[in-house]
Amino acid sequence: MTQLRSRHNVQPPTKGFTLIEMLAVLTLAALLAGLTLPSMQRWFDSVSRRAQLSEVVVQFQRLSARAALMSQTIVLTKDTWKNKLADGEAALPLPEGWTMVSDKPITIFHSGVCVGGNIELVDPNRRKILLQIAQVTCDVSLAS
Repeated sequence: MTQLRSRHNVQPPTKGFTLIEMLAVLTLAALLAGLTLPSMQRWFDSVSRRAQLSEVVVQFQRLSARAALMSQTIVLTKDTWKNKLADGEAALPLPEGWTMVSDKPITIFHSGVCVGGNIELVDPNRRKILLQIAQVTCDVSLAS
């Protein structure tokens, strides 16, 4: 009879993980997430900012073509960049949260020639960006 009892009390090896093992894995996963998420957020913000800045450059380059098509001279300042032109669009459409803070005007003649020097922008995080505008050709570059 003792033999029968001992055979029934023997449990087969269980498959799976213990609670301690699961807690250890979840703790490690949480630590890794806590360490990597802030840097991923900074990376995402950086990529987003560069994409928006690229869009601003494209919009400015498009501005000389718009001036030629409308036979209109465009003067950009911190007060006029939002003004609508003859085509119904803002003179320099900026991404949401961006503003132009340049005091010196930039003039784009209907011939496509630019006069001025720099456009100073502020992004949503209050970082300033300075774009240099080449005289005559209107080429845009990021100031160092």
